[in-house]
Amino acid sequence: MNFSPVEFIARKRDGKPHSRENLVSFFQAYVKNEIPDYQVAAWLMAAFINGLSKDEKVWLTEAVLNSGDRFDLCHIDKPKIDKHSTGGVGDKTSLVLLPLLVSMGVCVPMMSGRGLGHTGGTLDKLESIPGMTVLLPKEEYIKILEKFGGVFMAQTPKITPLDKKLYALRDVTGTVESIPLITASIIGKKAAEGLDGLVLDVKFGNGAFMKNLPAAKKLAQSLVETAEGLGVKTVALTTDMNQPLGEYVGNSVEVIESINMLQGQKVEKRFYDITLDLAENMCCLAFPEEDKNQWRGKLISKLESGEAYEIFGKIIEAQGVSSKTIERLPDSLPLASEIVEIKADKAGILKSIDTYRIGMLMVDLKAGRKKITDEIDYGIGLRVYKKLEDKIECGDILAELMVNERIPTAGFAKCFLTE
Repeated sequence: MNFSPVEFIARKRDGKPHSRENLVSFFQAYVKNEIPDYQVAAWLMAAFINGLSKDEKVWLTEAVLNSGDRFDLCHIDKPKIDKHSTGGVGDKTSLVLLPLLVSMGVCVPMMSGRGLGHTGGTLDKLESIPGMTVLLPKEEYIKILEKFGGVFMAQTPKITPLDKKLYALRDVTGTVESIPLITASIIGKKAAEGLDGLVLDVKFGNGAFMKNLPAAKKLAQSLVETAEGLGVKTVALTTDMNQPLGEYVGNSVEVIESINMLQGQKVEKRFYDITLDLAENMCCLAFPEEDKNQWRGKLISKLESGEAYEIFGKIIEAQGVSSKTIERLPDSLPLASEIVEIKADKAGILKSIDTYRIGMLMVDLKAGRKKITDEIDYGIGLRVYKKLEDKIECGDILAELMVNERIPTAGFAKCFLTE
C-alpha cells in the first residue's frame, strides 16, 4: 500500500472522493490484517456521515466480492438468477421461489442468511426440517446445482470475508443503517454467486429496516445501480412490511405455509401475490426475449401441478433430508404443543400492527436469536388471523401462539391497535 491510511480516512472525513486504486488497496490490506479495526471503524463513520459516490460504491462492492471465493457457473447452460430480500417478519418467499424458478428452467444458486434481531432467516427456517444441511463445501453446492438446477446455500467462511469483517465493525459503531455500506454488503455477496440477474425485494414499514417508502426507494436505487455497475442485470420491487407477510411467523410454521403454496393450496393473499410478483420478475430477467405477460399463468400451473413441490423435495433430499422425512412433510416438522389465543379487547377497525414488536417478542420466545450463537426453538410459531383494516369484534381471535407452555399474551395483544 503506497499511501497513508490516515490520509485515506481524512479524505472521506473531509468529503473528498477516493480513487479506485486507493480504496481497493485499503481494504485489501484490511483483509490481510495489515490495517487495524480502529482505523477502518473511523473510515466507516466518515463514510456513514459523508456517503459514497456511485463509483465508490461499485469499487467497495468489488473489494467485498474479490476478497474471497467466487462461484463459476458458466458451464451450466441456464440463466443464473437469484432473489434477495432486505428482511421482514414472516417473509418466506425464498422457500417457494427457488423450486418454482427451477421448474421454469432457471438455475437458482440461492445464498441466504440466518435471522438476527426481529427478522427471521431463510436458513433457520430450512433447518427446522430434520436432516437439512445448508452449510456445504462449495464443490457440493455446484454438484447440486448441476444436477437439480437450484441449491439453498449459506455464506461460507471463504466467500466475501471482507463483508464479515466490515459487518462486525458496523454492528458496534452505529453504521449499520448506511445505504452505501448496506449496498456493498448485499451486492458483494450476491455477485459472488456468478449471477446473470438479480431481483431485489426491498421492504419498508414498521417491520422493516427502511421505515418508509422513500427510504426503501433510495436503497433500491443504490442496490440496482451498483449491481448493474458490476454487470448483473437487476430489478427491485418495494413491498410493505407494516404487517407480517403471510399467516404464519416462526420457523416450522413458515415452512408449512411455503409447502402449502408449493402444493397449489390456498395461502394468504399478500404472501401469494408478492411471491408471484418476484417470480415473474425473475423469469423476465432469465428470458428477456419472451412475452412478460405469459409468466404468471405458467408459474401458477407449476404450483397447481405439484411440479415445483416435487423439485423442492429433490433439492432438500440432496441436502441431507431423508426420503421418509419428505414423505411425511409437513407432519415431520417440529411444532410446539400448546395453542394460546390472543383476543381483541374492544371492537373497531384494525388500524395498525406493530410488526417489529411481534418479531422481537418471537425472539424472546426463542423463535429467533439476539446473538448469532443463540439456539432456536423451531416449533414456536404465531398464526395471525386479522389484517390491517379488518373489522374486529370484542373477543375476536387476533392471533394464536404455538408454544410449549402457556404464557401471558398481553405483549402480543398490544401489537394490534383497534380504533
